[in-house]
Amino acid sequence: MSLRFNKLWLYITIFIGFSISILVGWFAYKYYEEKEHLRLELATNEIVIRVKNRMSTYEQVLRSGVGLFNASDNVTRNEWAIFVSEHKLNENFNGIQGFGYSEVVLPQNKKRHEERIRKEGFSDFKIHPDGQRELYTSIIYLEPFDKRNIRAFGYDMFSEEVRREAMTKAMQSGEAILSGKIKLVQEYNKNIQAGFLVYLPVYKKGSKLDTVQDRVIATQGFVYAPFRVNDLMSGLLGTMFPNIHFEIFDGNQTIRENILFDSNKNDEFAQVYKKTNITINGHIWTLVFRTSGILKSENIYIIFLIPSFTLILTLLLYLLLSSLIRRKENALLIAKKATQRLHTSEERLRFALEGAGDGLWDWNLKTNEIFFSKRWKEMLGYEEHEISNTLEEWKNRVHPEDLEQVNADIKAHIEGKSDTYINEHRVKCKDDSFLWVLDRGHIVHRGIDGSPIRMVGSHSDISERKQSQLKLQEYIRIIDKNVNSSTTDLYGQITKVSQAFCDNSGYSKDEAFGKNHNIVKHPDMTDTIYQELWKTIKMDNIWRGEIKNMHKDGSAYWVDMTIYPVKNEKNKTIGYTAIRHDITDKKRIEELSVIDRLTQLYNRLKLDEIFAMKLATSGRYNTPFSVIIIDIDYFKLVNDTWGHQAGDDVLKEFSSIIKDNVRETDIVGRWGGEEFLILSSDTDLDSAIKLSEKLREIVSLFQFSFTGHTTASFGVSSYHAGDDEKTMVKRADEALYRAKKSGRDRVEAEEY
Repeated sequence: MSLRFNKLWLYITIFIGFSISILVGWFAYKYYEEKEHLRLELATNEIVIRVKNRMSTYEQVLRSGVGLFNASDNVTRNEWAIFVSEHKLNENFNGIQGFGYSEVVLPQNKKRHEERIRKEGFSDFKIHPDGQRELYTSIIYLEPFDKRNIRAFGYDMFSEEVRREAMTKAMQSGEAILSGKIKLVQEYNKNIQAGFLVYLPVYKKGSKLDTVQDRVIATQGFVYAPFRVNDLMSGLLGTMFPNIHFEIFDGNQTIRENILFDSNKNDEFAQVYKKTNITINGHIWTLVFRTSGILKSENIYIIFLIPSFTLILTLLLYLLLSSLIRRKENALLIAKKATQRLHTSEERLRFALEGAGDGLWDWNLKTNEIFFSKRWKEMLGYEEHEISNTLEEWKNRVHPEDLEQVNADIKAHIEGKSDTYINEHRVKCKDDSFLWVLDRGHIVHRGIDGSPIRMVGSHSDISERKQSQLKLQEYIRIIDKNVNSSTTDLYGQITKVSQAFCDNSGYSKDEAFGKNHNIVKHPDMTDTIYQELWKTIKMDNIWRGEIKNMHKDGSAYWVDMTIYPVKNEKNKTIGYTAIRHDITDKKRIEELSVIDRLTQLYNRLKLDEIFAMKLATSGRYNTPFSVIIIDIDYFKLVNDTWGHQAGDDVLKEFSSIIKDNVRETDIVGRWGGEEFLILSSDTDLDSAIKLSEKLREIVSLFQFSFTGHTTASFGVSSYHAGDDEKTMVKRADEALYRAKKSGRDRVEAEEY
């Protein structure tokens, strides 16, 4: 009976051993599977962020090109080459094939366009491909102008369907638009890659852009950039993610015809791990990430090692029990020792399973002796015999900055304040470097009085996760420093700002928090603009526009601002986020181009632009509109008598008088020489005459610095159906002539 009982225990032992082996293997597999999924998730998120950020950077490069056209009357080929060279594409923008400009050419202008380019030294230039079309777009600038890009010189991108679709969206919306998958005309050798283009329209200066039709008519060309996708991804990611297999598809369908990029074409059996859609410049890309599973990961040997160790232990136990049966005389002694060894081994193994750690430690709190496993020592770069089993050995290896918290967490567990000891800290390695570990432990034996006797734990290497966290924190810091952003609640109270916002506005984060967003509102900005802004975002739409803000010190700065609604997990709007781009320098350039330097009034160019807008408004809405031409009497005599410096002073003083005594809605500018022009909206002829009489009297009573009293003559005309700038100015000029002829210092109105 006793023999059968002992044999039964042998079989039970084998069964338990196999069961434990299977469970240990399963839990180890699930742990490393989760670890592998975490690594893949972090990597895939970083890839998506990098792709979005890089394409956003390219959009800003294109916008700088549009800005060059807007700031210049005529951009020459040499200016374009210098502009692109300053961007250093090869150094700062890997993957971009070039930076170009394509001009819109109407069929009736095609021949004249080709002759113009040929005169620049390109005798063989022509728009290609050949054929009659309703509209042509000719690539005239493309830098670097190398062997590959020369192939695209003169190419009509509007002749091809995919390119035409993107260009049409761009000129209709005014936004940067990314095309679908195409083959670049620059491709000519064996290394042919999938490509795409990004377009940003350039509109004619002064054009009305209110409707889609207005924007299409106003389009004079496109600033664009061609991309070779393999080169783009190589420059963007390099060798940062050697173990990540991902593909990029054009659009929503993940079919071979739509593939733009494949990081590992040889990995045919990998399964789809994650699929995500991203929208870049109005176009959808689908990113597919694949994985070969945990069975091909670097941790596979651990998954098999732990159950194998359990099986070996089970076999040894089986042999041991067999020996006990054969040696009954020593059964009690051997069984006792074997049970103790088995108990110790089972506890260590159990905790390895619960803690899922890589290296094990076993601490005797009475003697302060610690058992360190071979793997624990290997993690720090030591051989098994190179580390002693003492508490001081461990304390000396914990980073000094982490030791206090480690001791506090251990004490909390010993005193029963926490169920498990858990701490992340750095441990010094043999080569004096530090390894980040997740240290977990549990008291497995207490004395009768409840005092701790034995504590078992494990170390897991978490350096890779820590590096990813630090890298993510660095990305967040860079964004905070370089992207001017702010978030408000639904009522405009600031809840969060970036450092870039603080640098632009002069307010610290503490000063801005809780304040209303109007702390940066400039008094020059009308309430109408903000009313339109709030109306747009309250409808959950995106608002874009240029805003003049006020710095904390009172100075002004301009921003190009986009405001998005912020949603919660239930898709309910809980606030708004604003992203800004400083355009102060651009605005200053615009101001210099439209302001008369001497009088600080609008110049003739700006007056012509505003004149056209006022005429269009009056014609469309049938509202009154008048113009006043003013000429300083006997001004030539001032220059001849006191000199041109005195004449300049008279012009400055006269400009101040006029500007200070008209309405805010009136536009005042220097028409030429000593002539000035006033554009009065919502003003009929009688009101314009009254304003002129008021100004004439103020001028005649003013004491000028050099001339004393000086007078001026006024000619007034008002808008009639069918009028244009020439007809209105002609009637005002004729009235001015009558005022001069009738003795000057007079106001004369049009004869219509």
